[in-house]
Parts: sequence; C-alpha cells; structure tokens
Amino acid sequence: MKKDRFHNFDDEVRDLVLDFENTVLKGKTQFFDVDELEIIIDYYFEVNDLKPLERAVEYAEELYPNSTTIRLRRAHLMISHEQYAQALQVLNQMRQAEPDNTDVAYSLGVANGAVGQSEKAIAYFKEAARDGWMLGRVYSNMAEEYYKLKDYDAALNFYRKAMESDSYDEITVYNYYDVSYEAGRIEQAVDFLGNFVKDNPYCKEAWYCLGCAYRDMTLYEKAVDSFEFAIAIDKNYVDAYIALSQTQDFMGLTSEAVTTMLRVLDFYDDYAKVYRTIGNLYAREANYDTAMAYFIKATESNPHDAEAFASLALCYMELGDSATALSKVNRAVQLDETFPSADCPEGNPEVLCAAAMVYDALDDFYKASDFFERLIATGLYTEPQCQLYTQFLFKHKVFDIVIEFAEESLGVYPHSSFYSTYLAAAYFYTNRYNRARRMLPDVSPAMLAEICPEIMVHPLLGPLVPSDPYTDSPENKKQQQ
Repeated sequence: MKKDRFHNFDDEVRDLVLDFENTVLKGKTQFFDVDELEIIIDYYFEVNDLKPLERAVEYAEELYPNSTTIRLRRAHLMISHEQYAQALQVLNQMRQAEPDNTDVAYSLGVANGAVGQSEKAIAYFKEAARDGWMLGRVYSNMAEEYYKLKDYDAALNFYRKAMESDSYDEITVYNYYDVSYEAGRIEQAVDFLGNFVKDNPYCKEAWYCLGCAYRDMTLYEKAVDSFEFAIAIDKNYVDAYIALSQTQDFMGLTSEAVTTMLRVLDFYDDYAKVYRTIGNLYAREANYDTAMAYFIKATESNPHDAEAFASLALCYMELGDSATALSKVNRAVQLDETFPSADCPEGNPEVLCAAAMVYDALDDFYKASDFFERLIATGLYTEPQCQLYTQFLFKHKVFDIVIEFAEESLGVYPHSSFYSTYLAAAYFYTNRYNRARRMLPDVSPAMLAEICPEIMVHPLLGPLVPSDPYTDSPENKKQQQ
C-alpha cells in the first residue's frame, strides 16, 4: 500500500499544499499570505521535493519580494543546491539590514559550516540560541561543528544539550552515540542515555543507542534488554532487530539471532537484506554451507543485490573454490558499478572490501590494492575494513603506507590499540626506533608479539613492551607449566 505523503504532517499543511498544487502549479491563481507560503515551502523542504519547492519559492518571491522569511527560504534553497557563495551573499545582505535577526544568524551558521568555516558557524549558532527557539536544532548544529574541529568534549556537551531540549531529532541521538564511541566515551554515554530514557521512556532511538553502548562494552544481556525496549516501542524498527540479532550472535546464540531476523520478514519488504544478514550470521561461525544457502536466497529475492554476491564470493573463498569466488565477486563489482546505491555513489564498501580480499587470496596484489584504495576513497569504510587494509599493507611490507594510514586512523580512533600496535611494528621495521618506543605504552602485547616478534627481544625496546595481563598472570604461567 502506498504511504500517504502527508502522514507526518497535520491537516493544515495537507490542505495548503494541495491548494497550492491545484492552483499555482496548474496555472491558476489563488491568494496565499506569507505565513501560508512559509508552511508550503517548509513542507517541500521536509520531503525534499525540489521541483515544486523551487516553484513555491519563486511564487512567494513574486508576491512578497521584500519578505525576510521568503528571502531566508531562498538562501536555504541555495544551500541545498550547494550554492554557498550565493547564499552567503544573500544572508550577509540580510544581516546588515537586520543584525539582531536570529533566524539569519542560524542560516549564516549553516552556510559557514557547509564551507568549512566551523568557528564562524559556531559563533552564529550561539547568536541564534539567544532567542531560545528550536534549541535542539541549534545545539545539534553546534555539536556538529565542534566535531569537525575534533573538540569531542564540546561536541558531546552540545549533543546532550540538544537532546535535553524539546526540539531534538532522532539524528541527534544517533550522532551523540557515534561521537561517544569515536571519542572512547562509551561509559559516559551509558550514564547519560540511561538517565535520558528514564525521562523519555518512549524514545526508541535512545533505547537503541543505549543498547549499542552496552553491546560495545560487552554487557550483552543489558544490550538485549535495551533493544527489546526499542522494539516494544516500534514493532517495525528494523535497525533494532538487526542490532539485537548481532548481539545474540556475539553471545553465541546463533539460532536466536536467526529467529530475530526472521521476525523482520513480517513487515520489511527488503527480503534480500534479511537473508543476507542471516547468511552473515552463519558465515561468522564458519558455517559456510548454510550461509551460502541464505546468500543465494538473497540473490534470488533481488538479482541486483551486489552485497549478497560479494558475501557468496567470500564463502566460496573460505571453502577453497577460488574460481567461483572470483566469478561471484566480479559479478558483485559489475552490479555495484551498473546499479550504484544512492548512499554509496562511489562504490559499496562491502563489495569493494570483498573484492580486495578475494584478489589478495589469489595473490594479485595490484588488484587487491586497487580495490582497497577504492574502498578508502569512498570515505564510508568501517573500522574493521580499515583494519583489514592495515593488515593487508603490513603483510605485503608496504610499511611507509602502513605508517601513513595507521597514523590517520589513530586520529579517528585515538584509543585503538590496534593502530598503535601496527604503528610500533612498522616503525620498528623501518628503523624508526624512537617512534616505535613512543607507541609501546598503547600497544596490544599479544598482537605485537605475533606481527613483530623481533621487537620483543630487542635489547632496548623489548623490556619496554607492556606485559600482557593474561599471559603474565600467575594462573596462566601455572597452566603453561
């Protein structure tokens, strides 16, 4: 059944938009005042319907050429079209005429943020916050700019302030947890979100993010409870089902994880994604035959599902059938290039990573390297994919690129012992002993011993490697004896 395009809007919005479409867009005439046109324009902005949006702005400008609110909508339209210079010109003119207009200040913040002027944007958002209107949106934008400046404390502070206002949106909740994770502040996120859901018990996004926080702290039972709360609020919350299934998988409860995903089929039309997710569950426990059966079901449900073909390729690779693996991954790449996703116009990271892994297994370094580079160029890679690329470079002794990439990754994931370990090893193998020494306090001793055993017996560096709390424990030494 086709969803009503006005299902998130009240009757006034519906009536005004339909009146506009039945008159102005069809060449007739009808009077609309400024406030009504503002509502109509904002509706088209909300649903991202650009053609009637442009016409609505033009019509409003014809009737009210000196209206501040209409000129603001023109500036917003310019920003949406990435016409930042033109938008800034319009907004600066308005600023001179109305220096105390907080709506203009907010729009200047948006435009300056879009062109990378984060400090200017923050200053304008602070001005906009003075009138106390839509603080959730203002604070969320401020948080985003602080994040761009890598000021995680300020970013998290303003995301919290946004959520504590009455006008926050769901994206703010997700962004708050993403930044908490990136900044290594998961425990603080648990505390804040735990208190937040007490005051906002029907906020499904907060329950979902709280579940993610518990999951990332390996507190799986609490994570399961949180995801179940999110699902109880919204029976069709697909992301919560997927996260719940993943958590059950981490707990070793594969059958429960599969059952959770099968529940999604009752209301979710993308069967291929569900089957693919189930296939991945079985693949993670090395049950490749069952995984392949579900990946095949995914390709049958959607013959254009590039990710399903990529996952099939990895299964065939694990089972030693390199010829079929190559065939499937090439099919995945072809589909991805022919039918690119709107979310991944430069290439699907899952497909590119699978292609890199298959070609690496076939000892084709240059092909594998090309796919890894394409993956990184998308900017959409996950941390596990980032780690795979680091391991690939290290295996092939491309240490200078390992260093460059791991240093960048450590800037994004500053609390990752993985990148510290690989950096220490790469510095060691390129005779940069002082730099290697500086990384040693943050390495994983067991991982370092595996990838760079020479450093462990080095007369100067070896004694500086931190002890492994498990390997060096009295109980473990007793077991080894």
